[in-house]
Amino acid sequence: MPEITCPSCGYEFFLDEDEFEGEVQCPKCGALLEVTIEGGEVKEVILLEEGIEDEAWREDEDIWEEEEEMEWETEEFWGEEGEEY
Repeated sequence: MPEITCPSCGYEFFLDEDEFEGEVQCPKCGALLEVTIEGGEVKEVILLEEGIEDEAWREDEDIWEEEEEMEWETEEFWGEEGEEY
């Protein structure tokens, strides 16, 4: 199982593929990576979009405000129409 190291945060994770070419998102920072695996070996990892470290996310009030606004606007938060609480 090939091990991928995220170039954005350094997190190491595995991809259960012997042959793969495509986009993968880092499970820690959310960076978007272009990954090529051939013969069970990682051949190339290209950073397409920077991720954000957990600590930075917690400290960035703008991100918290955006997340909070989105959460309040979703049906998952309020439930289906007609439901009583």
